[in-house]
Formats: sequence, structure tokens, C-alpha cells
Amino acid sequence: MIPTLDSPVDGQARPVAAPRAAGLVVAAGCGALAARPLLLGAVHADPAPVYAALFLALLATSLLWPGGRGTVPGDRPTAAPAVGRTLPVLALGVGAFVVGRVLLAGTPSPAPATAVVVALNTLAAVAEEAFFRRLVYGALLAGGPVVAIGGSALLFAAVHVTVYGLWVLPLDLAAGLLLGWQRQVTGSWAVPAITHALANLLVVL
Repeated sequence: MIPTLDSPVDGQARPVAAPRAAGLVVAAGCGALAARPLLLGAVHADPAPVYAALFLALLATSLLWPGGRGTVPGDRPTAAPAVGRTLPVLALGVGAFVVGRVLLAGTPSPAPATAVVVALNTLAAVAEEAFFRRLVYGALLAGGPVVAIGGSALLFAAVHVTVYGLWVLPLDLAAGLLLGWQRQVTGSWAVPAITHALANLLVVL
């Protein structure tokens, strides 16, 4: 019998992807995210459609990828997390990003807050969380939750270095660890996705 993991997309059991295939998809996704400055340099027109296509492709791949949560040792049960547990975890995560934004109040926003910028930042947050806290986390979970949280956080931080510079590495590593903790505690990538989307809004607003 093929081992299965429950998918948070439709709740149906799906085959676990082979580790080699998962590794290739993770490498391709990280490479695409790290290459964003090259995309910006190659596109002389408005880069928003290119970025939107990139994040939509990342989101679709992450959601369609076999696996998710619940039957791997160290993961949370497949049942939906109780609101009494989810809301405090969400509030703690958002609160941490609010504090971080206050401490970095002098750092300029990367772009003015237009509807396109807000929409693209929200799409980027959801796509990145589907990728790092669903696909990557699930691929690493066989090594235990510490490996899944730490590994997904490290890759999350690394792909942002090419976009923002080395100074962002410790900040994004801390953010990735927090988002990974939310994923582990709640058993769902949706909570870190909401947290990440709100954090991105704090940056542009």
C-alpha cells in the first residue's frame, strides 16, 4: 500500500511524493524565488504581471503537490485546529510582526501602497506560505518537526537575500521560524499564510 498524507486542499488522502521529486520541486521553487531580481532586470515593462504569474504558478504547484499534514510522525492531527488554539497563535504571530514593523519604522517601504502593490504582496505571502509551510515543510517532515520548521525557515530566508540583501537574512530567518511554529502548532499552513499576508500589508501601508 502507498503511504498517504491528507491534503489540506480537499481533505482526501493522496500519495506521498517521492523524496527525489520533492527535492527537485523545492529546488526549482527556491531558484525561481531567488531569481526575482533577474526577472525584474529582464522585464522592461511593468513587472507586476510577471511577478503575478510567478506567484500563481508557485501557489498552484504547492496546492496540487501530494501531501500536507496529519499522518507523518510529529505533525498535528488532520482535524481542523480548534479556534481556541488558532486565534492565540495567529494573534501572537501578527503581534510579533507589528513589533518588528515598529522597530524598523525608519526602513522605507519597497513601493507605494497602490491596489496592485497590496494585491501582489498578498498573493506573494499566500504563495510563499503554501510553498514553504506546505510543500517544503511536508517534504522535510520525515526528519521531524524541528527539521521541517528549521529547514523551511532557512530556505525562506535564503531566497530573500537576492531581493533585499544579506541584512534581511536574520530577520527573515526569525520570521520563518515563527511561521513554521504556527504551522506545526495549528497543523495548517493557512494560519502562517494569514500572518504573512498581514505582515506584508504592514510593510506597504
